[in-house]
Amino acid sequence: MKKFTALFLIFVFILSAAGCAFGPAGADPTGGTTTSPADDITTATETEAETDPPAEVDRRAAEVYINHPELTPVDYGSPALLPISEDAGQEYIDNITFLCDSPFYWLKLYGLLSDGYDTTQVWTGPEGTMTLAYLRGFGILDPIDGVERTIPEAVAAHKPPFILITVGINGVSFMDEAYFRTEYQNLIDEIRTNSPDTVIVLQSILPISPAYRNWGDITNVTITAANAWILRLAEENGLKYLDSFSCLVGEDGNIRPELVMKDGLHANEAGLKLVLEYIRTHAYKPEK
Repeated sequence: MKKFTALFLIFVFILSAAGCAFGPAGADPTGGTTTSPADDITTATETEAETDPPAEVDRRAAEVYINHPELTPVDYGSPALLPISEDAGQEYIDNITFLCDSPFYWLKLYGLLSDGYDTTQVWTGPEGTMTLAYLRGFGILDPIDGVERTIPEAVAAHKPPFILITVGINGVSFMDEAYFRTEYQNLIDEIRTNSPDTVIVLQSILPISPAYRNWGDITNVTITAANAWILRLAEENGLKYLDSFSCLVGEDGNIRPELVMKDGLHANEAGLKLVLEYIRTHAYKPEK
């Protein structure tokens, strides 16, 4: 009997030791806490919910470039290219200063911005245009107070929160890549120096029509080449690029005829309304 009792006690001791070593069912033998498959699913779901879905790149003009290889295509893999966004609304447009040559001066003439013809959002030369090649020391007519100032002076005086640069159509006919890029880079540098907190977005030059009287000196072959230079400048400067060219170009590689004035150069009211819609639906968002 004593022998049986001793064996029984030894057996109980072994079971107790085993329980301490391995812990209760489901415990981690290393001392940590295990998770069930359900816990793993919950964690994964929470992680996915916190991550924004990848932005969709707007490739609407991709087939145009395939069918017209003489045009320089957009690099749809560029990190500078603004993707499709939710419509940012009129408030977004109201926050933009358009530093532009004549195609975007028509935003003022058509009264397409919130204050109509009296808008202070359109910055250009006293005659409604300016040329990239001659911007150093060039005086724009400051729409806020009517004083003629250089671009650096106007930027320093008003420090606009958001500048959309749309220049290049005047000059692209005689500027090679090095000349074009140098003058454009100088413009970017002047804005950054005088207003470091201003958001700068570079916009493509818009397409034109063969009806333009200087067609040949400037064509959409010329323009798409220049747009590729602008996109590279955006990449090199950590800026964003707005491919508004794509919302106006037709299947033939030129601006759609219903969207251009008779001069073949300037987008008409319908065309500019499309561009404003494109700007709202490809909105700039600060990176997280």
